[in-house]
Amino acid sequence: MNKSRFFVKTHIPGLDEIIPGFPEGGLALVSGLPGSGKTIFGMSYIYYGAVEAQESGLYASMFESQEKFLHLSRSLGLDFEGLMKEGLVEHLQLPLFLEAGGASAVNMIIEKVKSLGAKRLVIDSFTAVKQAFKDPNEARVLLQTIISRVLEHLKCTTVLIKEGEPFTSGQSFEEYVADAVIGLEKSIFENRHIRILRIEKLRGAELRDPEVCFTIQKGVRVLPPAKLMTLAEAPSFDQVRWTLPPSPPGRYTTGIPDLDLEFGEYPEGSTILLEVDPRLSLREYATLVAPAAASHVSKGQYLTIIPSGGVTIKDVENVCTLYGINRKEFLERMYLLVEPGFIGEKTPNMIEVEPSGDVVKKVMDIVRRLSEKLGGPPIWIIGVDRVIREFGEKGIELLFMAKEYVRSFGNLMILILRTPDERLVRTLAPLADIHLKMTRKHGCVLLCGVKPETPLYAVQPDPSGRTPIPNIIPIV
Repeated sequence: MNKSRFFVKTHIPGLDEIIPGFPEGGLALVSGLPGSGKTIFGMSYIYYGAVEAQESGLYASMFESQEKFLHLSRSLGLDFEGLMKEGLVEHLQLPLFLEAGGASAVNMIIEKVKSLGAKRLVIDSFTAVKQAFKDPNEARVLLQTIISRVLEHLKCTTVLIKEGEPFTSGQSFEEYVADAVIGLEKSIFENRHIRILRIEKLRGAELRDPEVCFTIQKGVRVLPPAKLMTLAEAPSFDQVRWTLPPSPPGRYTTGIPDLDLEFGEYPEGSTILLEVDPRLSLREYATLVAPAAASHVSKGQYLTIIPSGGVTIKDVENVCTLYGINRKEFLERMYLLVEPGFIGEKTPNMIEVEPSGDVVKKVMDIVRRLSEKLGGPPIWIIGVDRVIREFGEKGIELLFMAKEYVRSFGNLMILILRTPDERLVRTLAPLADIHLKMTRKHGCVLLCGVKPETPLYAVQPDPSGRTPIPNIIPIV
């Protein structure tokens, strides 16, 4: 059978990137503890199906009145009222006590599906409907016969919402009947709330990413592993330039519109400590550093860079290419300070610094000469691990001296720390005006503020695929 015909898209943002959809006319069970996002998942399934595919949907609720349902949808920014006026969506409140038991509730739902011609159905919650049956075996028979066969005939793909975690109840049968089983979890990661979606089962599909992060910003939004832009897809500088926000007076833009909104721009004279999980690649953590560098270069300014350990000159140039900085600008506007014998291509903008004698004075003299030659102070981008490895204790002195220089001349310093050394973190933390931390969970690159303290954010590629400037998405 053709998979594209067997499955129907969920149209929930990000979810169809990791699964082919739900089996058409089948049952998808969504489980989770209170607060995990089950109701919002169901709402998103109905809403985005109507908005993106014009598929009619019915939301059958055992607990929520239509008024409460619409109030929640408005708080999420989902316009269910407009869809109801169009006749695409209906809300059905099921009576809490049914004399005829759960079968009566099921019959009400099926009749409504038929009259609406619904292609999507959510039952919230099936746990409550099941409890209305006097005999649990009756509930199982009804689910297997009436619901699954009737709805399959009507090609109405159904989401059943269940209280509790999947496959944990000895009396549970829904997971075995369902074509898809999804578990939602709200837990703690990096001392902050995070949401995890687990695909426990999906008939007829291969699962490469069974666990992903998600948020409930404007309904459920799944955050699949990031697909980074390749060099072959690199845009021109003009293509990147229009996405770079301007730097307001007295501040430097981060180069990322979402980040400027969430954190604010970097103040002049500030030092940024970016603590990076060693598992992250240069391309991944550069998404947070390179946009600020590209913005600075676009204004005719220059950068002084000490690359992180393992990063070559070619690596730096490749990152610059991705952000629209051509080779001429790279050679004229980006100066790399490295130790003698640095492995890799030698370029005119590479300055060797012997790690002996008064290395702090040597480096500061180089920066002063560049400032006089090129005009104005640079942005400093410093890989802390290389500084410490090459300069030892003098490296810490260099960083503190650079902090004083940056503060005095009103420029900006970004320290990149790619080592899980808590002692070094504690040593450098007083230097930082802003302390950010990047890590990864289930393939999703995550960002949070340590100083000031913030919730978690997902760093996601531009969905248009036109620029490397990422979106910064709060995990709420």
